[in-house]
Amino acid sequence: MRRGTIILILFVVVVAGVIGVSQFLRQQPPLELNIAVDPLAEDWLRAAVTRFNATEPVVNAARRVQFSLTTTGDMVVWRGDHGWTPESHPDAWVPSSSVSVDYASSSNVPMTLIVPSLARTPLVWGGYDSRVAVVTRNGTAPLDWETVAAAAEAEAWSTLGGEPNWQFVKLGFALPDRTMSGLGVLLSGAAYFNENVDLRGGATSNSAFHDWLQPIIASVPNFTTLGNDVAGAMARGPSTVELALLPERSWLANLDGMLGNEGVQLSYPAYQFVYDFPLLLWDTPETTSDQRAAVEAFGDWLLGTAEQAHAVGTGLRPANSEPTTADAIFALAETQGIQLEPDYGQVVIAPSRTESQALIQWFVNQR
Repeated sequence: MRRGTIILILFVVVVAGVIGVSQFLRQQPPLELNIAVDPLAEDWLRAAVTRFNATEPVVNAARRVQFSLTTTGDMVVWRGDHGWTPESHPDAWVPSSSVSVDYASSSNVPMTLIVPSLARTPLVWGGYDSRVAVVTRNGTAPLDWETVAAAAEAEAWSTLGGEPNWQFVKLGFALPDRTMSGLGVLLSGAAYFNENVDLRGGATSNSAFHDWLQPIIASVPNFTTLGNDVAGAMARGPSTVELALLPERSWLANLDGMLGNEGVQLSYPAYQFVYDFPLLLWDTPETTSDQRAAVEAFGDWLLGTAEQAHAVGTGLRPANSEPTTADAIFALAETQGIQLEPDYGQVVIAPSRTESQALIQWFVNQR
């Protein structure tokens, strides 16, 4: 037999073997991976997981994979209450903020960054028209920390020139000891008070800052009743919450309900906290190449044009661009103050995990 013929036969055998192995692996049960996501992005990610699984994804040329999703707040992870162990843990994590990644790293959660940002949503001030008109003196002052803090200090609407039957000023924001949505509010306030975005080195432990913030906290009627969905509670009407600082995505998801009560005005704070939803891999010596490839493939898919459009449809901004007039959820809210390309102001540089923990404990002591 000629040498060339032998080489051809060997090549055919090898190719047949590779195909056989590939077909064998494709017929095996898929590799199942779990991804934990903060509730702020749950709507998008839950639907995205379903869409991704429907494509019957394969990694490393042969291994089928399928994802499932669990909801886990950032705070649970970096404050050490997550219950994750080497034997029981998610394969990937999408927190609401890269700040949470830094804090989790300092508490020895073994994660490796795969995608810095999958989507974004900034903090936004908002309130019912009648109340905003009073605190901003009919629009001559911005709806931001200065005017809201003054309203909280006054306590009663009648003191500010509002209707006596409105009674006390009712502010809203999520619990800072349970959500990054709430902690971001405190950090934005600290940056405003200190006139400095860099909150490292004691800015959040300043007693003068605490004294200034205390009336704002006291103006929240009942944190427990409001829960994590403050915008949903506000949609019940101004008798529940009148002014609030919330993630933009929360406003967009609940704006129709609020507008059923009266008009709403929204504005972006000068000192901003942006939620950026990074993607991380649980990374230990036991992490396999298939697991890594699957999480990387999912990250690439989420950054694709179609999935970024789905993210925008839930009220999140794209990772690397801005919404357009074709994105109805944003465009229809422009009359309330939502901007397609907002001025994000000055973005807060978060303090250390220890400093944030101390600020959270101070907050808990005020309730």
